[in-house]
Amino acid sequence: MPVDKRRHWITGRAVTISGCAALLGGIALAGSASPGLAATKAPAAHPVSQVMATNACHLGNSVKHVIQITFDNVHFFRDNPNVPSDLEMMPNLLHFFENNGTFLSNNHTPLIAHTANDILTTLTGLYGDRHGMAAGNNAYATYNPDGTTDPADAFAYWTDPVFDEASPPTTGHDTAPSMVYSPTPPATTSPPPAPDTTTPAPWVPYTRAGCDAGYVGTANVELENTAVDIPKVFGPNSPEAQQLAADPDSFKDAETADYVGVAVHCAQKNAFCADAQGVKFGQTSPTPTASPDLLPDEPGGYNGFQGLFGHRYVAPQLGAGTPNVMHNGFEVTNAAGNLVDLNGNQINGAFLSPPAPGFPGFSHINASQTLAYIADMQEAGVPVTGGYIADVHGNQHIPGVNACNGAPSALGPGSPCYVAQAQYYNQAFGTFFQRLAADGITAKNTLFIVSSDEGDHVAGANVGRAIQPTPANCDGATVSGDTVTPDVPCTYPAGTFGELSGNLSGLLATQKNNTTPFATTGPGDSSPYIYVTGNPGPTDPAVRTLERDVGGLTAANPYTGTTQPITNYLADPAEAAILHMVTADPARTPTFTMFARPDYFLNTGPTNCTSPCVFVNSGFAYNHGDYAAEIDTNFVGIAGPGVKNLGLDGSAANAGPNSAGPNSGQVTVPGSHTKGTWIDETDIRPTIMYLLRLKDDYEHDGRVITQILAKPNKALKATGVTALGECYKQLNSSVGKFGTATLKFATKGIESNSPGDAKYLATDKTLVTLNKARDALAGVIKQDLENAAFENTQISNVGGLTAACQGLIGAAQGLAGH
Repeated sequence: MPVDKRRHWITGRAVTISGCAALLGGIALAGSASPGLAATKAPAAHPVSQVMATNACHLGNSVKHVIQITFDNVHFFRDNPNVPSDLEMMPNLLHFFENNGTFLSNNHTPLIAHTANDILTTLTGLYGDRHGMAAGNNAYATYNPDGTTDPADAFAYWTDPVFDEASPPTTGHDTAPSMVYSPTPPATTSPPPAPDTTTPAPWVPYTRAGCDAGYVGTANVELENTAVDIPKVFGPNSPEAQQLAADPDSFKDAETADYVGVAVHCAQKNAFCADAQGVKFGQTSPTPTASPDLLPDEPGGYNGFQGLFGHRYVAPQLGAGTPNVMHNGFEVTNAAGNLVDLNGNQINGAFLSPPAPGFPGFSHINASQTLAYIADMQEAGVPVTGGYIADVHGNQHIPGVNACNGAPSALGPGSPCYVAQAQYYNQAFGTFFQRLAADGITAKNTLFIVSSDEGDHVAGANVGRAIQPTPANCDGATVSGDTVTPDVPCTYPAGTFGELSGNLSGLLATQKNNTTPFATTGPGDSSPYIYVTGNPGPTDPAVRTLERDVGGLTAANPYTGTTQPITNYLADPAEAAILHMVTADPARTPTFTMFARPDYFLNTGPTNCTSPCVFVNSGFAYNHGDYAAEIDTNFVGIAGPGVKNLGLDGSAANAGPNSAGPNSGQVTVPGSHTKGTWIDETDIRPTIMYLLRLKDDYEHDGRVITQILAKPNKALKATGVTALGECYKQLNSSVGKFGTATLKFATKGIESNSPGDAKYLATDKTLVTLNKARDALAGVIKQDLENAAFENTQISNVGGLTAACQGLIGAAQGLAGH
């Protein structure tokens, strides 16, 4: 694929911008579009950086280290307004960013708001339609030639094909790249992009700059599974693949501990990979353990690079194998020579019996473990590191946290185990920053980033809801300075806390007499993808009936004792494209998507309700993926050279969207009225690249967050540029004003039942027109913002672009109000 293909598309779209009003036809614009809104002329596409011949890491802006931390569902805003939030109970972390940089509380997810899509959006600066993994509940399905579907997992190594989980996969099943790339929004690109290219990898700018990049538990940049990844990366006849084949354990726990979840991608000829050796399975003497780091689709080529994959091969480079390694007084290995976490606990593989060293697993990897890996890597000369940390609202079974002994899997805000785990995390961050400071790694020479994949809707007892935790004034803990002290614990009696698990098939059969066969994704979702068997088109009568029936479903809510509608919104492919949910691979596009009230978690099941079709599932209580303000609003903290010290930018922890009150889960993102710089997860990557003076091999969907830059370049600080960027976010974000308005408009059309289906047909035609106009205008704006950031090219028509942006948003909002 030519590196500059995106510019050819932009040029074609720019011609249409001046006719934006004409393209919208009869849609009334709330504001007039100015003519001549073509993209500002800029230099040619960014040249590929030269490969460094030395081991020196060259980052700009006086940055020597990069540390990026991604939480799973850790919240800045309070879930219960009386209980300190997750991050309020981690003051060592929160205060670090407030005191050294900027903590933005008005960040937002894409849709669907699940771990895979959200982390990959953060890593790339692309929405799911372009990076390829806009997956529901970290899974999706792919249509087969016969109209059936195979389930697929979103977590697969970067260069894998579709991770088909059918056993065996259906003949002719989809083999497109898992991370299927589109240089432009695929739904409005003509001709449509072929689903045959892998998204450019996020570690490439670092390794090309001579910097090794290490990751722990971060989506798809290290091995994610044994079935596909081990033969793909190591080779089908490799010792690692032989070990996998020889293991009788169907769960392959040993191979997961050895090879999954940890990776270092090395710069050319760097010693961390080049010198690594170990005894492999079936061998008796050490051999090189690095593997070729193959990225055959990377623009500009990517040859001669190596990677180390897995705890088994990375750990020895960090000190494992040598007993009692200390670094500036901090323990790296124990007396057995194995890596330890920040509390001195040996880092063991998940589910291994007896315990043995290895990757501790994605689900329960805690702060002390991830931060130890990161510190170990930094001290071993890996200057770019990223790590994933599990939440604190699930019982992580952390050794020594006695308050969690016997606690349930899902923990209510302010419950003793919840608070104790937050205290444990807070202590881990305190130790982490002390250890880094002893290493000379501080905000003066290091770019620190912290974010969460998404927020949650807490299903169950809460303040102002039909059922509440006891006692009424419980707060769980108090926070003073950097100290968290348990206070009045919140108690959740049996049956008062947990998601409402629903059998969607049974509800449809009993309420609507509709047994149309369909599949959903994974175990279900609060926003399930619906794949109707046979892959019928959007106007097929069976599809339209099913959409109306889903829209009309009700349920007896066990908490309230009342019957309520369970569908908030519906999105067919036309609306899904606006929300950046339609990828370059048409086989994985669902028939439609249901956004339920977020208390509900829906799946397929028997076409009856002999067993209750809705019941309280106390094993899970924190729902996401859905469209609701508390799910789709999160945070990002950035500190380091080039970043302003603004402290908190945005609403305070007690002033954001939460799961309390009678309207719980029903507030839109624009309707939550949060304050501060409005950003989404696509903005994190371009901001990092700008601060490091690096470039990706593609145009980002996000923009550089100009409001936090200490010294923006001339083009970015020009009058009106920040305002243009702010409007662009509301236009192009999945959960901004434009996307929210079209989702409301689409739902009305999909649920309609007018003669000849005229209202639905007109709605869909309008959505397609809006999407073409939006993608055309957004394409011009984001190219101009990208060129301003990375080429210092002045934007020549800021006022006109902003007016057109506002007009298009106004048009969508007008339609939603009809």
